Amino acid sequence: MAAAYVEHRPISSDKNAAVDHHVVIVNGASVGGKFDTQREAKDYACKQGYSPVHVARERHLQNRDIPDHWRKDPC
Repeated sequence: MAAAYVEHRPISSDKNAAVDHHVVIVNGASVGGKFDTQREAKDYACKQGYSPVHVARERHLQNRDIPDHWRKDPC
């Protein structure tokens, strides 16, 4: 099964912007709706069988190409 990525929304470069929700991204598309916490999003991805699950560090800049942006969170 494909890897899943948990990211916060909205994406913003404004350091004062609040996180509204989290999403699970698989193959570039959001799946499963909106989640209040990273844990809820990660648990959803695990239950759907996605592995590994990569969780974005809580930052406003989306440095997806930089490896330290992601942390693997085992199911």
